[in-house]
Amino acid sequence: MVRTVDRAAFEQVTRQWVLPPCLHIPIVAKDRRAIEDHIGDVVSVVSPDKALLVRVDPPPPPDMRLPIFSHPNITNLFQELQLWVSPEYTRYRNAWKRSLGPATIEGKVLHHIYNRRMAKLREFEYIRIVSISRRANSSSAFTEQWGVDLFKPEYLRRLGRRGLRMQYADLGDLLVMLDISLGGGVQEVLRIGQNLVEVPGSTARG
Repeated sequence: MVRTVDRAAFEQVTRQWVLPPCLHIPIVAKDRRAIEDHIGDVVSVVSPDKALLVRVDPPPPPDMRLPIFSHPNITNLFQELQLWVSPEYTRYRNAWKRSLGPATIEGKVLHHIYNRRMAKLREFEYIRIVSISRRANSSSAFTEQWGVDLFKPEYLRRLGRRGLRMQYADLGDLLVMLDISLGGGVQEVLRIGQNLVEVPGSTARG
């Protein structure tokens, strides 16, 4: 299937998140049609209207100058087969085992990359989940709560006017997917993240 670019999501990730195309990682989608239009092919319905196994399109070539591509957990960002689940779905661990195998999450917890409460407020039906350590999962609570606190009615209306059908990961999301524990507040998240996504010695991002 020919994919199209969600222009609103692209503008957000390039202008607001300031991330290069090789780090445009989809994490939440309005519905199944948005996944198929912008992200990848649904290869299996693991649970009707609750969980989908998605084969995502190959990412652009990596910029190997960026330190993030030397991180030992970089493959966690670019899994070809991904499980996408409803914010309200509770049996996602069983769904993961059935679709991707139990060995891939041994000693791990499953993390919704996008906050479930925020997804429901925005009426987004599917969130990508990843396997990470319990330590990293717990440490992400600060940035998630900070995000929830932003979701006042006017902020939701502004987001709605943008017309996003999906959204890419921001710096904090990328760090959690790399299994990096967050802490010290938003500025610390930005400091760690920028060091990974900037070319060493460069003063300009992207």
